[in-house]
Amino acid sequence: MAYSGRDLRDVLCEQFERVVGKDNHVHFERLVLHLPPDRIRHHCVKAKARVHRYLDCELAVFHGHRCLGWYDANGVIKLSLQKAAA
Repeated sequence: MAYSGRDLRDVLCEQFERVVGKDNHVHFERLVLHLPPDRIRHHCVKAKARVHRYLDCELAVFHGHRCLGWYDANGVIKLSLQKAAA
């Protein structure tokens, strides 16, 4: 039977709740994940965010359903979401 729900990668990832710091960074384990500004929100200071850690150790930071940043296992941003949307 085919699965047509959420992306299976998002179902199988670990999720951790964090609060965005004054410097628009999220601290996760020993990493500091910088959140780039976007058109909707210039900063997310004091907002609750979810860090997703995927099976391949990549990381993503979400505020609600919006992905704010995508990172490799070392915390280096992989994709600027503004550039991806353009």
